[in-house]
Amino acid sequence: MDHRICPLILSLTIILLITNDCHGRFYGRPFVDQDLESTNPIDMDDQLDAQGRLSSSASSGANELLYLTSKHAKENREWALQAQKHHFDQLLGQVSGVAATKDFLYIFHRGNITWDQSSFNDDNIYQHQDRPVNVDTIVAVDLENADVMFSWGKDRFYLPHGISVDPQGNLWLTDVALHQAFRYKNNNFEQADLVLGERFVPGSDSNHFCKPTDVAVASTGTVYISDGYCNSRIVVFTPNGHYVTEFANNDNLRTPHSLALLENEDLICVADRENDRIMCYSAGLTSSISSDVIRRPPGLLLFELEQSELRKVYAIAHFGDVILALNGGPQSTVGISIDLGTEQIVDVWSPQNGSFYDAHDLSLTPNGRTFFVCQLSSTSSSNNNQSKILKFDLEDYPVFISE
Repeated sequence: MDHRICPLILSLTIILLITNDCHGRFYGRPFVDQDLESTNPIDMDDQLDAQGRLSSSASSGANELLYLTSKHAKENREWALQAQKHHFDQLLGQVSGVAATKDFLYIFHRGNITWDQSSFNDDNIYQHQDRPVNVDTIVAVDLENADVMFSWGKDRFYLPHGISVDPQGNLWLTDVALHQAFRYKNNNFEQADLVLGERFVPGSDSNHFCKPTDVAVASTGTVYISDGYCNSRIVVFTPNGHYVTEFANNDNLRTPHSLALLENEDLICVADRENDRIMCYSAGLTSSISSDVIRRPPGLLLFELEQSELRKVYAIAHFGDVILALNGGPQSTVGISIDLGTEQIVDVWSPQNGSFYDAHDLSLTPNGRTFFVCQLSSTSSSNNNQSKILKFDLEDYPVFISE
């Protein structure tokens, strides 16, 4: 290695440690290298190999970019083999959501119910109100060996969609047929302790949703709900479920499908599915872990990500200032990781034996070392990957340094 590089690495590491609590380029990060901002991004279509990694020719030209830190996502094939032993593809119907805790992976699925053209009428009223899902719709499995730990939810839901876990460990669920969002305390799954929306009644006022998709909850208890397939808004509630405000109504969202809350940055990001983009707004939190965040009202559009590699963004999550974006739908897709501080793609990931097909949701474990992806279905003539649930490990990979 060139003797000039070692001091450079040390200097950059010190800068990164000092500025770790600052914000990304869009909201004022001061340490971003100016040469990095002025360089051209990698043409990912030309530079990726069949596994979605940078080709050797791209790596040799890495002096065009400077990545201080990054992680590469790699499918955990051992977990996939364990899942096959448990016959997940027979146990689970359409898998609409996953949510990882430190102990379990919660899987939200639709049993024998499918969402098709007969499910709703022109007024978005669900047409099969006498047919709840007649199997347990929530299945908790072990994070390491995929053992089924417990399940529940039979005859409670009609068309499951989103699932998430808040900082207190409570489980949040959305059902697009019921037009409702539910909170279940982490020690009581018998009955929801908070229900938002009116059963089977779509609407766009402060008491109704229309096919809500996802929920994100701050450590303060503030609740954000993406609404949804027939509304184009993010609705904000207090911890007790009282309506506060809504935003993004005028931003031409086309199916806000997933949320990622970056609480340190006072950001709530939205997967704007049909527009192939990610929209990031101020979260408007009353307090922030990062002391230099200026108090902002919720819903200020701060920036948007519209990389050409974003195609039908079904789900997003984050670790630090890196957004994991899952391209989904009934087509072959990959996932990408985007550094918000530079707007550069720092990783592209997919199953080892092919691409995703009908990918629908993802969830990062609390320790940030692994994440899970669910595919709505597991059959495709064009895809060799047959698993409905996939696990990915996040591994450090080499830093690119300009010589």
